Amino acid sequence: MSRIVIIVCAAILAACGKVFKDQDPAPNIEPAPVPEIVESVTLRPDWKFGAGSVRSPGLSTLIPAVDAVNVYISDADGTVTALELKSGDPQWTVDLDVPVSGGVGVGEGLVLLGTSKGVVHALDVRDGKQVWRRQVSSEVLTPPIAASGIAVVRTVDGRVHGLSVIDGEPRWSFRRAVPSLSLRGAGSPAIYEQVVVSGFASGKLVVTDLGTGRILWDVNISQPRGRNEIERLADIDTKPLLIGSVIYVAAYQGRVTSLALGSRRILWARDISSYNNLAADDNNIYVSDGEGNVHALDRFTGATVWSQTALQRRGLSPPAAADDYIFVGDYEGFVHALAKDDGQLVGRIKLGGGAVVGGPLALDGRLLVLTQGGVLSSLRPTN
Repeated sequence: MSRIVIIVCAAILAACGKVFKDQDPAPNIEPAPVPEIVESVTLRPDWKFGAGSVRSPGLSTLIPAVDAVNVYISDADGTVTALELKSGDPQWTVDLDVPVSGGVGVGEGLVLLGTSKGVVHALDVRDGKQVWRRQVSSEVLTPPIAASGIAVVRTVDGRVHGLSVIDGEPRWSFRRAVPSLSLRGAGSPAIYEQVVVSGFASGKLVVTDLGTGRILWDVNISQPRGRNEIERLADIDTKPLLIGSVIYVAAYQGRVTSLALGSRRILWARDISSYNNLAADDNNIYVSDGEGNVHALDRFTGATVWSQTALQRRGLSPPAAADDYIFVGDYEGFVHALAKDDGQLVGRIKLGGGAVVGGPLALDGRLLVLTQGGVLSSLRPTN
């Protein structure tokens, strides 16, 4: 199981109310060994780029963002670089010299980052020049996103802000209460057409109007339960996945849930705990759970299609779906390939730089993978 590092000092807990998570296995619990496989897919490196430290002081990890042309990445000290997606060649670099804790996001012609001091920076995707910056209510731990003239920013105090993409002027904000103890992090909002879908540490999912911030509806996805505050953690610490008019969302110590966007009716739910983002294809939802199991669930019924248990306690990344395979990274820097039809392990590669902390991101026939040492790799799966 991925380690949950607990600060057992009452004063610190009272001050920050956070439980920290990272990619290492739990102390005194042996991770599963790297399993023997019959390799049928090879992961070949295309290019690599050293981004520097991608861990902020608060243990949040900066992840790359992509558009049709480039991939954008920042280190923890605010050095932002645009790389050509196909070649990895740098297109521009800007040194903001700020403590970046939430990034990187891209949309509406902007590269967006948030800092531990609660400042949002917007850069022009073409050359990295700063378009605007805006102070928000508290630390930003997730990548800002933008669509239809609005940049959406999630802050650690439970607020979601809507800012104008033109000048960063506030357009709206709302807040949901943060429990006294929660995972260190926050679920990234998702934009679908003209609505924003946000998950909160209380286990509540909230849908708001993108233009006005008006709350359309909210629903409890994961109910806190247990005898103490740690057992009662029920964070939605993942980005909701929207396919058509259906939302899929995972919660820590909770469930993977499918519900209708229009009616908020729950279509199905499975008792699987995860703080990793979900992946999907036409038929299935894919989830790597807190124990290091990888599951394929039928998109329409939630029934288990297969489960792969050979990677337990290896601190798995979110899954990525591409062609006939599912890819996950682990705490030693391995990227594993699983067959979509039955979940069998069919390929792997070990990358430099420690644990996989960003991605895999699957796009344009390649995988983008970021390791803890700040090494961004482009991999090409080959049969």
